[in-house]
Amino acid sequence: MKTYLDCIPCFVRQALEASKMATGNKIKQEKTLKAVLSELENTSLKNKIPPQIARKVHRIVREVTKNNDPYKKVKDKYNRKALKMYPSLKRKVAKSKDRLLTATRLAIAGNIIDFGPGSKFDLKKTIEDVLAQDFAINHFNQFRKALNSSKKILYLGDNAGEIVFDRILLEELKDKEITFVVKGGPIINDATVDDARFVGIDKIAKIEVVSNGDPDTGPARRSKEFINKLQDADLVISKGQGNYEALSEVDADIFFLLKVKCPLIARDIGAKVGNIIIK
Repeated sequence: MKTYLDCIPCFVRQALEASKMATGNKIKQEKTLKAVLSELENTSLKNKIPPQIARKVHRIVREVTKNNDPYKKVKDKYNRKALKMYPSLKRKVAKSKDRLLTATRLAIAGNIIDFGPGSKFDLKKTIEDVLAQDFAINHFNQFRKALNSSKKILYLGDNAGEIVFDRILLEELKDKEITFVVKGGPIINDATVDDARFVGIDKIAKIEVVSNGDPDTGPARRSKEFINKLQDADLVISKGQGNYEALSEVDADIFFLLKVKCPLIARDIGAKVGNIIIK
């Protein structure tokens, strides 16, 4: 997905929110924002996907504030909050008529825990809504068939807290060889290896947790090396908006699972803000 002019105000908002999380020093906050504005002024949007620019923006925040993980507190908060919900989420799957469908819906519901588009959301209400609402784009039957014929799965995680909901779906994918991919270092509230281990994903049989992509460790999501990994898998499960932005035009067997929170993504994918998607 290309970067639009409308993305610029969002990058600025993210920089301001992240700088406030990183430090209470208003001078550093102002310095951060000015540095980000300068970077954006001198960055061409041509042939750039939003995650490439976001990576630069959040690197500036970390460097200027001297805080390597501005979102650490909210990541820890939502990892713990989601883990408290884990037993009730498992019961919802156990009581459902279609375990895979319910687990998939819950994985999508968890995608609301996203501090990129903003920090205001109601997690419990989102769970109930997503369990009841129709998919705006519904390729679930194809998803089920693809899972049945796949042995090697690459699962691209998204946010801390959300990955507890991913765990629910992962535990339904028995007898599959799954590589669960998280970020190589802190950016927004994206999950890292430490988060995945904290919520117990590494304890699930036949699952390997690896780091990749932004920021600054491992090959980027649009690199040849990473795309080769996507194409080598029997099936790729891609969670969230950032992965959709990066990979929507990549030639691989990818299923995108997300809740639409951005009007630009809504327009690109052919849905509305608030819709749930399996594409």
